Order: sequence, then structure tokens, then C-alpha cells
Amino acid sequence: MKFLDLLNSNKMTLIVSLPENKLEFAQAAVKGGADALKVHANVYHSASGNNFKGIMEQKEVFEEIIKYANVPVGLVPGAQLYASKDEIKIVEEIGFSFLSMFAHYMPLYMIDSNLDKMIAVNETYDLGHIRAVNRIEVDVIEADVLPDDRREKIYVFDLMRYGRLVENVDKPVVVPTQRIIEPEEVRFLYELGVKGIMIGAIVTGNTVEGVERTTSLFREAINKL
Repeated sequence: MKFLDLLNSNKMTLIVSLPENKLEFAQAAVKGGADALKVHANVYHSASGNNFKGIMEQKEVFEEIIKYANVPVGLVPGAQLYASKDEIKIVEEIGFSFLSMFAHYMPLYMIDSNLDKMIAVNETYDLGHIRAVNRIEVDVIEADVLPDDRREKIYVFDLMRYGRLVENVDKPVVVPTQRIIEPEEVRFLYELGVKGIMIGAIVTGNTVEGVERTTSLFREAINKL
């Protein structure tokens, strides 16, 4: 099933952003019950502390992960440094399901990709920016609307930030764990109309065991909705 189809059909979709692009992390996430996975290229990821290399340097491990996973796998193709047109064609050939990238870094040629597009927006985007997304050919909105990634809880005001996005876009909204969201708190996102939660290093940690354990806890919470 395509990534967008999952989001549109599930009550809540569970995405795991892998702390490292290694098969054992993908195996742990899938075993824990992930609906989709996300890997990275061309970026430094502050939450995990990892510097992810380019697409061609990681092509073999990407192929291993996608072959094993049997769930949609997405790619962050970069930030200030990002994948070229030719590299995006390779990404499609490898078998990725979706691209995931901040809107202010995504070049327009990525919109023409055959993959689903999840664009991230941050706290600097105003309502005009957010509503304009409805007229752009992207598929999913990632709500990176907290000021930074740190190990603190979320608060009611943070729910309001997520809710503002949901109310102003006609596309599925995914919330990443920029802060600590507990599995039992997923219901608050669900009640807002959020369609997916993407758990990463802030809540999973950087170990294989942590990824599997945390994914399982979120899977259980989502199954209870």
C-alpha cells in the first residue's frame, strides 16, 4: 500500500524515523509494529546525533531495508544539500515510497517525482503559508512546529499548534516526536484529526532494543483508539 493510502485509511499511522540507516533498526521497527519507515541522506540529524551520507553511498543499505521491510519506506533526501534530479530517479528505482523534506529546502523538481511527498513546516510558517499548501501538489504535511527537538514533554499549547495545521490544510497531517510524546498521549492527536505520528530518537533512543520496545508501545496505544 502507498504511504498516502495508509494515512487516508488508518485511524492513526505509525511511522518510525530510524536513528541509523541500518537493517537491524528497520527490523526492530517492523517487529514492533511500524506502518512505515523513514531514513535519511545528506543531512545531520540533531536528535540522533548522526551525520547521514549521500544517496549513492547508502544505496546498498537502502535496498536491503526496502527489500526487508514490506511497509512503505520514505527518504529525507537532504536539507541545504539535497538530492539532484538524477538521484531522485535512482531513489524511485530503489523502491522508496515517499520523500520527506522541509518545504523551504525542497526544490520544485521533487514535486514531479512519482513518490508521495511529505513536506515539513516549522513554527515560522504563518497561516498564509499553511493554506497555500492546499494549492501545491504535495501529499502530506509534517508538523515540525515546535521550536526545537529536546527531551521535554508537550503541552496543551503544542496541541493547539498541531490543531491549527489540521484545520487549515486539506491533506493528512503527521506529528513527529520533536519532544517526548507518551504512547498514551496519541489519543489527543487522534482527537485533533492528526493522521500519523512519526517517532524518532527523542522517544526511541539510539538502540535497536529501544526502537523495538518503543514502537511496540505506540502500536498498542494506536490499536486501542
